[in-house]
Amino acid sequence: MDWSVFKAYDIRGVYPEQIDEEGYYRIAKAYVYLFKPKTVVVGMDARSSSPPLKAALTQGFLDAGVDVVDIGEITTDMLYFAVGAYDYSGGIVVSASHNPKQYNGMKLVREKVTAISSDTGLFDIRDVIKEGKDASVQSDKKGNLTERDILDDYLRHVFKSIDKSAIKRFRFVGNANFGYVSRVVAKVVQELGQDMLPLNFEPDGTFPKGPPDPMLPGNRAETEKLVPEEHADFGVIWDADADRVMFVDEGGRFISGAYVTALLADILLEKYGHGNAIIFDPRVIWPTLKVVNGKGGRPIISKGGHAFIKDRMRKENALFAGEMSAHYYFRDNFYADNGMIPFLLVLENLSKLGTTFSEMMAPYMSGHYMSGELNYKVKDIQNVIAGVKAKFHGEGHEDYTDGYSLETPEWRFNIRASNTEPLLRLNIEAHKDGLVDKIKNEIEQIIDSDK
Repeated sequence: MDWSVFKAYDIRGVYPEQIDEEGYYRIAKAYVYLFKPKTVVVGMDARSSSPPLKAALTQGFLDAGVDVVDIGEITTDMLYFAVGAYDYSGGIVVSASHNPKQYNGMKLVREKVTAISSDTGLFDIRDVIKEGKDASVQSDKKGNLTERDILDDYLRHVFKSIDKSAIKRFRFVGNANFGYVSRVVAKVVQELGQDMLPLNFEPDGTFPKGPPDPMLPGNRAETEKLVPEEHADFGVIWDADADRVMFVDEGGRFISGAYVTALLADILLEKYGHGNAIIFDPRVIWPTLKVVNGKGGRPIISKGGHAFIKDRMRKENALFAGEMSAHYYFRDNFYADNGMIPFLLVLENLSKLGTTFSEMMAPYMSGHYMSGELNYKVKDIQNVIAGVKAKFHGEGHEDYTDGYSLETPEWRFNIRASNTEPLLRLNIEAHKDGLVDKIKNEIEQIIDSDK
């Protein structure tokens, strides 16, 4: 096993070169060694390599004497639901999320959907395997394997977030990115009487149109083109494991997760009380900060990544958390991220407002300018960040919650190392047109010197 597959908050690597069936079997044993579960849930995404890897993972648990509930072909948020709703000891979904087809991996949780990250056990699992301690996990009595279909229960759960009777009929493009979310969306559309134009709806783990990542402009271009051509009200795009959801307005314009976070914060503070805590990552903060401060909420900036966000949500009993990457977390969803609840809340809000999608988003986007996430390959990420600090030190308020942020009255930026890829990520926001490009050019001079 290539130890680099153990990331900050999940496991990902190329199959079978970096991680294979033996690795999955040993990870199950290491999980048991550390956490002593009684019953675990396993499921998988649509990747071609997922069935044999899930089988190996399951066998590892069974051989360790742990009962396994196989919930089959799922989205990642369905795993979180199953662990939380049925009170199992933990769970693992075999998935590499939005990575290209040659990858696979897993996301792991403990009881109460507590995320297992580098800080809370993921590197401990790695070290148990490194030291061969997983081989000591033996059981005379094998675990029991059962199967459970959770789709109907999952749908009942997500529907609790809205008033179904308030939903009007919309025509929208639904892009499933060849993942199993298509099965969930089809039932939602039927239940709510929607008019959906399905796109990439048949599950296909070879991802024939490229990496299933809507953050890549090439991945969402098809949706952006189809929405105005078909006179649809909006478009919805899920990534392959559907724990992220992204939106396109009626004109085919992609809406950043920074603005959707502000929208959802606004909706939820109205629903559940203005004094609640709202958490968001430091990449782009001004739209959400404006909403939360305006409603008397409690804004909290947290390090990005699902494990870190979930941990902070529990500590603060936060109502909602959002990331620019389009992960959205809900207190009433076991503090976990979910790709279906944001879609339902948007449907409900559009129904109540009676406006177009772009009109709904205008209050959060007006007077705000942003770069979008810019990614760079450099020789030494930390050296570049140090150079940026040296240049801008003293120009505004500095923050180190996640990477390096600097804020002035007119502009701010965040620069950090990616937690999942060998990339430097930069986000810039401003109150005036032209300032984003000015700051970008100044920072890119430092970046270019390190390539």
